[in-house]
Amino acid sequence: MKGLFPQYDYSTPADYEETWKTALFVFDTNVLLNLYRYQERTREELFETFNKLADRVWIPHHVALEFQRNRLTVIAAQGKRFSEIRKVIDKTKLELTNGIKHLQLTKRHTLIDPEPLTTGFDKLTADFLSELDKLQENQQALNAQDPVKDRVEQIFDGRVGIASSSQEDVDKKNKIAEARYKAKIPPGYMDDGKDKDEPDDFYHHGIMYKRKYGDYFVWRQILEYAESSQQKKIIFITDDAKEDWWKIIDLDGPKTLGPRAELIDEATNVGKLDTFLMYKPESFLKFANEFLAAKISNETLKEVHEVSKDNKKFAFYNLNHKIEATLIDTTVLNWVRSKHQNATINSGYPDILATDESAIIGYEVELFKSQNISKLLSAIDKAIPSIEMYNLTALNIVLIVDNYYDADKTLQILKKFPSTSTPDNLNIIFGQITSSDEGSSFEQLHEIRYKDIDM
Repeated sequence: MKGLFPQYDYSTPADYEETWKTALFVFDTNVLLNLYRYQERTREELFETFNKLADRVWIPHHVALEFQRNRLTVIAAQGKRFSEIRKVIDKTKLELTNGIKHLQLTKRHTLIDPEPLTTGFDKLTADFLSELDKLQENQQALNAQDPVKDRVEQIFDGRVGIASSSQEDVDKKNKIAEARYKAKIPPGYMDDGKDKDEPDDFYHHGIMYKRKYGDYFVWRQILEYAESSQQKKIIFITDDAKEDWWKIIDLDGPKTLGPRAELIDEATNVGKLDTFLMYKPESFLKFANEFLAAKISNETLKEVHEVSKDNKKFAFYNLNHKIEATLIDTTVLNWVRSKHQNATINSGYPDILATDESAIIGYEVELFKSQNISKLLSAIDKAIPSIEMYNLTALNIVLIVDNYYDADKTLQILKKFPSTSTPDNLNIIFGQITSSDEGSSFEQLHEIRYKDIDM
């Protein structure tokens, strides 16, 4: 039995020194996009590490494509931080001013003088905002020359894999990815819900791709290149921390042991590799210090760690949000079934279709915890074509709120928007999800015809 299942043995030591001398280093899209999230010092140290690897770096074509497609989104997100911090400062100043005014210290207390506090705070924020303006001048603009992009393109010039050959080739791989995702075969299956709430397709060089299969395409291209180039050792660096890449065991909290056994198995049997290692950015840089004499500072390691931690929080928030949305749809579906003869989940808008003899009623479910009026208005705009498409007797937009207060507040907001062109059979239902030992249930709080909201 010994040696039959090496992909499951996480205790077998690799010859790291030899591997680092000869391996091909392959980078995921998120590692390249993080360059925009790092401070200049950290970015430069990472670029210097790339240069030390010289011609032993490579990226799949899909990584290069995703980098080019997504870099402006990352740049824009970084630029938004400036306006966000200004809003925080303005809010804090207003709360301080209103709080002191509410206390009426000049009338009710003879000893407390708040003026030194307010004056000092005004000077502190003015100095900070002045420095912020200078920093923003150096922020990468969306339509300006992009030195990070230029450096990345220079480092990987001639070190990018070949593109997919045709739409037929992509469609064939999409079917394989779909089957793998359903069977929970890594990598990428945790991205299966990317097409639930937004368009998933994108177009490049006459070929239509699906975003949710991106991880599979990256992995497939790594395996194909390894086999065709007869490369024997590959080190893959990714900032994706999800379980569809890593073997994670719960031992007083999640412990990451290494790449999934399925990946090691395919790297060996499909890619014909002798050694396959996988690192997150921080571990990659720590080993670069040891094996490349890269001189990565502790400050850089700390920042890389913090950026990866933020990315992980964002990824798991999105995942949990999707799980929550699925649970809500199922809970509301059970409630709808208690009201109608039949009800099923619909693949498009609305989320649920119910029938009663000759009547067809639609239910569009929206999680509405933050009074996102634009999202609600978008749902309302889709009502008329959906009513006509399904010949609906009525369409109910179900808003999941936390309490009666949120429902009333949303009604007050909706009164500001005219409803003259809205059909008579469009209704708004407010409700909340409650949990018990028996499971989750939907409790209706209020129902109103949309035309009657502003009356």
